[in-house]
Amino acid sequence: MAKPIIGKEIKDVVKLRKLTADELASALNVSKPNIYDIYKRSSIDTGLLERLCKVLDYNFFSRYAAQYSTEKEIELDNYQKEQIKSLERQLKEKDEVYRVLLKQLDK
Repeated sequence: MAKPIIGKEIKDVVKLRKLTADELASALNVSKPNIYDIYKRSSIDTGLLERLCKVLDYNFFSRYAAQYSTEKEIELDNYQKEQIKSLERQLKEKDEVYRVLLKQLDK
């Protein structure tokens, strides 16, 4: 998998939010040339990235989290997914019982 370029991702989200470089610079309290510099970066300070997340209402950190998941986190995630599936099955069964009971009441 190719290493993502964070600057391009930021630029894409800025475009998606329909913001100009001037507007982003103002929101971050930095210069417009600094914004263009951010767009070229392959890495970024986490403090700046956090500010960008808030301003753009977008979680850039989540894009990288999966790459650094520990084995225990992956196991927990898989366990939680299985629990969700089990609960969904139980809910379907209860809905079916409810539907049958309602049908019985209508008779």
